[in-house]
Amino acid sequence: MLEHDATVLFGLDPRFPLEDVEAIGSRLMASGALTPGFVPPAAGLLTVHAMLYADRIERLPTVLLPDRNVVTRMARIARDGCIGREDPPTRLALDLMAFCQAMNIDIEPGLAFQELAQVMGDEVANEELRWFRVADTGARATYWIELAVGRSNRLPHLAPNPPEDLPLSQPPHRWRCNYAVMLAATALELDGTLSPVERFGRLLDWMVDEFILAGPAAIFCTKFLSPRAPRAGLVKGFRSANRDRAMAGVRNAAWDVTYLSELTRRAQPGSYAMARCIFASADRALAELAPLLLIDVEDASDYHRELAARLETWWCGDADRIAGMLLDAIARVEHRDAPAGPPGVDDYVGFKIAEGERRVAIAV
Repeated sequence: MLEHDATVLFGLDPRFPLEDVEAIGSRLMASGALTPGFVPPAAGLLTVHAMLYADRIERLPTVLLPDRNVVTRMARIARDGCIGREDPPTRLALDLMAFCQAMNIDIEPGLAFQELAQVMGDEVANEELRWFRVADTGARATYWIELAVGRSNRLPHLAPNPPEDLPLSQPPHRWRCNYAVMLAATALELDGTLSPVERFGRLLDWMVDEFILAGPAAIFCTKFLSPRAPRAGLVKGFRSANRDRAMAGVRNAAWDVTYLSELTRRAQPGSYAMARCIFASADRALAELAPLLLIDVEDASDYHRELAARLETWWCGDADRIAGMLLDAIARVEHRDAPAGPPGVDDYVGFKIAEGERRVAIAV
């Protein structure tokens, strides 16, 4: 076992572009787009020495969980061979691919391609997956680093990987659960007779009495249902006269919540023992919400106090009440029987989705 004051020395290949990788890592850490599912080291989340320590001493691989916008841009850069429009999400995607290849970080794009397939179909998703696979090839790390630091303006010509023809459009169970919750939350937000506190309380009551207490969705709704939070993009177009557009916005929000739930799952002790997870999103709202799921405290009272402090900006004087309502719902759900659907209903989640879609469709 290493002593607390032991010195650990790492030998790097002289050809390793240390200054470039450190510069890319610094830019990523300053982006505000990353949320680690673990307590980051004091040296910095993406410092080369911290990454090497985790990999070689702690024997913990690191997995990047990117959202759809990041993955799509990674694939596009590989397909086009150049950056193209350099907006913040594209810069994030380029820097992440360069850093991950340099530091041997696995990228887990599964949810991103399932989301894409639901919107665009399996054929489109599988075609983009071919380009992502060729992008995510460690042997090309030097080319991505050169592009990221500006010494090159193009990647070498790349050919897409063979098609995999995966069935990606069937949404995972977690997404279906999150979709049901976001439908319920959207219907409540459209109910002008209720105050924000009443809406949040009724959502929690519905989850406890009729569904499941979906923690990431509840945290998402501490912002979506709040009176003061900037909510642009949280549920796109939910007030639109075009209710198909509104429903698409709810489905998109359910995917956002599903990324958060995957981060939470991978931050649990059993998952963390196998790999460290870092969530990456250029969506500022998601990047702001993700840390609320990972509050590291000793007991419920500390959690109540810390959560209330973080909700203060959105809820002002009601922040403590909102945090208390969430903790109360957690306690209530531990002592109740699982809700049962009407006779003859085999797919209870599907039943609640259909119920929610009917409410949102007419709530204008």
